[in-house]
Amino acid sequence: MSNKQRPHSRLRALAAVAVLLGVLSLPMAGEAQDFNFPRLEEKVKSFTVRIDMTIEISFGMNSNEQEDQFLGNIVTPDGLVLFNGSVLAAESGFMMHGFNVKMTPTEISVTTLDGQQYAAEYLGVDRYTNFGFVRITAPEGTKFDAVAFAEQPCKVGDWLALYMLLPDFIDPPLAADIGMVSVLVRSPDSIPLTVGFNSLQVGSVLFDRDLQPVGVLGPLMDPSAAGFDVAAMMETADQFGMPLLGVISGERLNKIIESPPTKGSTDRGWLGISLQALTKDIAGFWDIDAAGGIIVNEVINNSPADKAGIEMGDIITEINGQPIEIDREDKIAIFQRSIADLGPGASVGLSILRLTNGERQPVSMVVTLAQSPLAATDAPEYTSETFELTVRNLVFSDYMLFNVDEETFQGVVVSELKPGGLAYVGGLTIGDVVQRIDNEDVTSIADAEAILEKIEIEQPRELIFFVWRNNKTLFVNVKADWK
Repeated sequence: MSNKQRPHSRLRALAAVAVLLGVLSLPMAGEAQDFNFPRLEEKVKSFTVRIDMTIEISFGMNSNEQEDQFLGNIVTPDGLVLFNGSVLAAESGFMMHGFNVKMTPTEISVTTLDGQQYAAEYLGVDRYTNFGFVRITAPEGTKFDAVAFAEQPCKVGDWLALYMLLPDFIDPPLAADIGMVSVLVRSPDSIPLTVGFNSLQVGSVLFDRDLQPVGVLGPLMDPSAAGFDVAAMMETADQFGMPLLGVISGERLNKIIESPPTKGSTDRGWLGISLQALTKDIAGFWDIDAAGGIIVNEVINNSPADKAGIEMGDIITEINGQPIEIDREDKIAIFQRSIADLGPGASVGLSILRLTNGERQPVSMVVTLAQSPLAATDAPEYTSETFELTVRNLVFSDYMLFNVDEETFQGVVVSELKPGGLAYVGGLTIGDVVQRIDNEDVTSIADAEAILEKIEIEQPRELIFFVWRNNKTLFVNVKADWK
């Protein structure tokens, strides 16, 4: 089933403008009017672009398309563009019954405010800010004006200005707004929160009174709302249902820009444990004098934690000499993020309390982090047009979900099927793990591709898939319909 829709109706756009005008009508202190808006507008025009994107949403045997439009900011002279990628953030690992809900940009164009249009390539979304990145496809040697973020801290009371992109039927395309830094949040994230801005402006560059770009407007993320992907973060909302917005700093952005997220790869660090928080109640019961910590519930076989000698029941109290103040379950993702941000290959010093001979003894060790396992949506895929199915490689979350041994369990996962296609009619289902095709072992999508392409040449009347389904194996007879 496939259909195409455009969610951004004219009514929705007009509602957005109405909200904007309501915000702009709020009374502001006289000192906030010091911004040189004509000069600021010219600066913003030089790097602001409009991104038009067609997104294919697929989930098993169903798919549709939607068209979206985003404000983008050129952040490198070679055409790297940052935008609010929260619409695409769902691709990071939502999985049900062996298949993933995937949101894949299929067509992207980038238009500068002077009317120059370019094709662009989608790279990925940063999991902790939800900012997405595309790269402009331009003739070799093309240089773009790019915003260069200043790495200077914000203070409470600082006034900031931005320009937001208006719907494409409105001329001029940009509208100004101002806001103020209201508090410097330390936990669960280090971010200056603002007042005066709204969620329609997320992704806009923020400028100080000297017209220096100090960051981008973004949401404060809530670690307590982590989903299936345990390090995922979701937006917060205050008691009025509005997201809490703040300054994603230039220092932080420059690190992401230097190594932007790329779909199909990961640069996050991984320790390899399942864990829980050392709550005050547990600490009191065990007579542990600590502000918090991480209790190791399980150590993943052959993970960095396993190789370093971390044991089930260990309590991690410090990381690189800093106390771990994780005393509630909803703070666990803060620790997970700190590990992820250190990146693969980082050496991490851990202070541990270990139960030995009935007493907890301090243990110190250094762990070298590995690369975080790929999410299922990032796994390499192969699609057979003849049999109308898509398979992907197994990933870490599959082994955990299926409760099987990574070293001995092999195959490829059926991630998409076309209704009425040969594979569907033959009896394959979403989530099947194909382990053999016509007596040939399948350990990767390369094996599946080679076997199926050979079958297309030989054109037998039928073929047998040996699959693993619901903790048991079975044979599926798929009949061909060669034309």
